[in-house]
Amino acid sequence: MSDVQDSKRQEIKDRITAAQERNKARQVPSLGERVSEKAVAAKDGFTSFAKEHPVATVAGGLAIGVLISAMFKNSPTRKAGRIAGAKAAGLAALGSEMAAAFAQQVMENTADARRAGADKIEDIGDAVGDTARKVRREASYRVGGASDHARTSARDLGKTIARSLRRH
Repeated sequence: MSDVQDSKRQEIKDRITAAQERNKARQVPSLGERVSEKAVAAKDGFTSFAKEHPVATVAGGLAIGVLISAMFKNSPTRKAGRIAGAKAAGLAALGSEMAAAFAQQVMENTADARRAGADKIEDIGDAVGDTARKVRREASYRVGGASDHARTSARDLGKTIARSLRRH
């Protein structure tokens, strides 16, 4: 009886393992299902973008159409592209000349401002130097005056002391 029970247990275990494997196989989507899901997601994403940005969508469609048309040798888009390219090159040359002239003018103005700034700094330096010399002269004069006053005071004090001592 034990062998019968063991064989039944093993049979049940095998059935459970097989059922688990079938469930796992059902859960893994096939390649077709994955591609289908990604296509639906891409369509939904494009639809939402087109609703949020209609002008960009139309402009992108036109750009793609022009690119495809330009791939053909005798297409009107290619001819128009050549004409537009020539005009764009002319406009780019004109724009670069204008930018160069503007840059030249900015550099000249900068040089003028630099010179004016240097002149101002030089003037300020001269004024500071003049003021410093004036203050030094004034200080020297006052020190000399104070020295003279101190000598005079010392001399007068000495005389006063000497007179005072003579009287007593």
